[in-house]
Amino acid sequence: MILRMRLVVLGLLLIISIQSAAWASDIPSAAPPALSLPLERLDEPPGVPAPSPQGALAASPVVFGQFVSIQVNVNGSGANIVGDAANEPSIAVDPFDHNHIAMGWRQFGTIRSNFREAGFAYSTDGGMTWTAGKITPGVFRSDPVLGVDADGDFFYNSSTSDLTSQVFPSINHGMTWGPSVASYGGDHPWMTIDQTDGPGRNHFYEAWSTSGNAYFPNTFSRSSNDGVSFEAPIAISHSPVLGTLDVGPDGTLYVIGTDVPGGPFVFSRSTNAQNGLATPTFTTTSLDLGGAFTSGGPNPQGLLGQVWVAVDRSIGQPRSGWLYALASVQTSTDPLDVHFIRSTDGGATWSAPLRVNDDPTGTRAFQWFGTMSVSPDGRIDAVWNDTRGSSDSTRSALNYSYSTDGGTSWSVNEQVCPVWNSMLGFPKQSKIGDYYHMISDVNGADLAYAATFNGEQDIYYLRFTRPVLEVATQPTQGLRLHASQPNPFRSSTTIRFEVPPGGSRVKIEVLDAGGRRLATLIDGVRAGGVQAIRWNGLDGSGRPVAPGVYLCRCEASGRVETRRTVRVR
Repeated sequence: MILRMRLVVLGLLLIISIQSAAWASDIPSAAPPALSLPLERLDEPPGVPAPSPQGALAASPVVFGQFVSIQVNVNGSGANIVGDAANEPSIAVDPFDHNHIAMGWRQFGTIRSNFREAGFAYSTDGGMTWTAGKITPGVFRSDPVLGVDADGDFFYNSSTSDLTSQVFPSINHGMTWGPSVASYGGDHPWMTIDQTDGPGRNHFYEAWSTSGNAYFPNTFSRSSNDGVSFEAPIAISHSPVLGTLDVGPDGTLYVIGTDVPGGPFVFSRSTNAQNGLATPTFTTTSLDLGGAFTSGGPNPQGLLGQVWVAVDRSIGQPRSGWLYALASVQTSTDPLDVHFIRSTDGGATWSAPLRVNDDPTGTRAFQWFGTMSVSPDGRIDAVWNDTRGSSDSTRSALNYSYSTDGGTSWSVNEQVCPVWNSMLGFPKQSKIGDYYHMISDVNGADLAYAATFNGEQDIYYLRFTRPVLEVATQPTQGLRLHASQPNPFRSSTTIRFEVPPGGSRVKIEVLDAGGRRLATLIDGVRAGGVQAIRWNGLDGSGRPVAPGVYLCRCEASGRVETRRTVRVR
């Protein structure tokens, strides 16, 4: 692969967008925005790192109902480090083996200093346990963004104090990182990698802010050789900032952001960015998300989330190629709501904004850090921090919702973690970062988020399992899988199930969060009626499984039901 060959080499070693007639340039021209948010620059020397006491117990999972959050920024014993801070996480998942996951974040060795480094961690068991470290220890780094190429290699994009970015490659799923490649960049960069089989396969695309920009008005760069080198930056009309990028199934590149904070949302596309011999050109239009982009509130010196764009890549489905946009926006009735829009024609026209959070309007709750991802089969997942449970805007809980019809309707919002205080553990910079990051697959979604369950800012991993939809929309004909009891459990749990009248062949399996079979509890003919079986927390080889989220899967008479169960220490 190109990446593996280029590691050896590394060891030794103004185009303005053309507006088409179909994309009206109705966005007023703007000078470089003077953001009120602090730039990611070195402003203090490193402090004395918080101690990492030996012999401390491993950090306990944070359990809320059937949802389990695993702390990622831990010491070598898996224990929390008291007195540090970690925020602004990004995640990469191996598309070929869900056991391999990596994260990156802003690591503050102590909250007594604003100095930060590039924290990272990797998991080889699907997020159940993590090993953490730092890229270039002792070097100021910020704004981490992780990505995966079409071959399953991981990349870590990080900016330094001069507001330029470098990309670090990893050929072992984030266990170690190779020498960096300069990728230009600036404040708040975001990166995506083309995973299609088209001419743009393994192209890297990066866009960044106009603020503190050494290359203004240029805010975009590309690598057309799998990250070996990046081309000189160019400009995108109206410079979408504080947003994200995605690539469609036909290789079209999409960039979304805001012209200025509080100003219009803008959306750009390039159909020729996949052509490595051509200079990318963009068409840009404004978007109506039904509210304004803002900052402050429960995250005083930070964003309240960035703008997300995602493409439906489902193969052979009618929604293939549909575009989705989501952001937390200030409205006339609430300080922040999560709004969603979609385009079925490549971004030429968009739907009216739809409110994803289902609390009553006018409650003055903050739904902030709205984050979206789309599974390969077209399910849209959304999460956000939500203050609806308290009159105190600093008290948030993560909420989740999904859509299986292209965003026309959304599931009932579900709280997935305990309430936490966003004002705790500030590392002199009064914010808990600017974003979360989520990756969806056909079996669920993997989320990297920050919270203060320990009274300080820490990074957590949370796995959402795929909703079981067919059971709710079709008669069960007698098959039913009940929630296991107890749940969560420590040593064992009882799984009750109903077999259709007349009996049936029944198979009950335990799967890990990535869908890998761990144990088969039943595989044979059973009489009809209510029955039960006990799972003692062992896999098929008789070994205890680690604390975490597991799936009980029951199959009978050609039907399948799945329930989540949680094992705790």
